[in-house]
Amino acid sequence: MKDHTRKLLDKAARAIRVASLLVDNRETEFAAGRAYYAMFYTAEALLYEAGQRSRSHSGVQQPIW
Repeated sequence: MKDHTRKLLDKAARAIRVASLLVDNRETEFAAGRAYYAMFYTAEALLYEAGQRSRSHSGVQQPIW
């Protein structure tokens, strides 16, 4: 696994931990944002590992086919 991929996955894991803390404190609106970023960082990591790089949210969200 590439170093940058690992960093993105670590960042995603941190976002999930924070989202969980926010849910525990009934801050669901903010938890949803952290959960979104966890998914975004994971998608970005998968694309990076496959040799695809994106500089924006829309670049990660666009299909590559």
